[in-house]
Amino acid sequence: MSERPPGPAVAPDRSLSVIIPAFNERENIVATLENITTALEPLALPHEVLVIDDGSRDGTAELVAESAARFPNVRLLKNDRNMGFGWSYRRGVEAASLAHVVMVHGDNAWGWATLREFFRHTGEADVIIGYTRDMLTSRTWTRTCVSKAFTLLVNLITWRWLKYYNGLQIHQAPVLKSLRIESSGYGFQAEVLVKALRLTHSYVEVPMDLIEREKGESKAFRVKNFVDVLRTLRRIARLEWRGHEGFRERRRRASGPAAAATADRVARQNRSACRAGEHT
Repeated sequence: MSERPPGPAVAPDRSLSVIIPAFNERENIVATLENITTALEPLALPHEVLVIDDGSRDGTAELVAESAARFPNVRLLKNDRNMGFGWSYRRGVEAASLAHVVMVHGDNAWGWATLREFFRHTGEADVIIGYTRDMLTSRTWTRTCVSKAFTLLVNLITWRWLKYYNGLQIHQAPVLKSLRIESSGYGFQAEVLVKALRLTHSYVEVPMDLIEREKGESKAFRVKNFVDVLRTLRRIARLEWRGHEGFRERRRRASGPAAAATADRVARQNRSACRAGEHT
């Protein structure tokens, strides 16, 4: 019996959906689209660009529609009202039709050169994580400190020691679409990344050069965003705690009935000792 000759290796699907949530970014949205288009132009990446207008009142959506001829790969989705950063991201993920998904902010924070280098890594690992290089050169001291503190807190909770949780991230679309993301504001990117890394096996961290916005108003320092970030930290902590508890339970059961009975007896003794200590 003759063996069937091996067929040609199937190239991985490196297609990319670019999601752009935008709220009142009329002054920046066209430049953002120009940088993304220029970055993707020489790369062999089939792509689509989805702008999610989050109830803008400054004509952002109208300007994107008027620019359709310049950007034929761009599709516009409009929220009826302002739903929040995370909600717009989730809508974009649901609408994305290609193998990988990345979100780029609509404030023109990334030049075409750094975007091109980042997009070039599509498919190299399960998750591609961008981090800001030399943050103090492009952001205020206050914002840098807040960002570094947030990263430290997430690292302490997860014990992953990543360089950044709120930068650009390229995810596999099936993984991203399977996630239940609860955060709706600025904390959602950390939640997405932590949950995605629990379902995948590899990641690559890529340095990026940030350009602080020159036009329009930043929406980062708002009370509701700080509240959402605190809620996100609590969700991540709860998620990690449940994961550790589940691991300990599986290890206990795998040790056999005798070990499980011993662990239960020790736990009961510890609880009894604690109660006795409360009454002394």
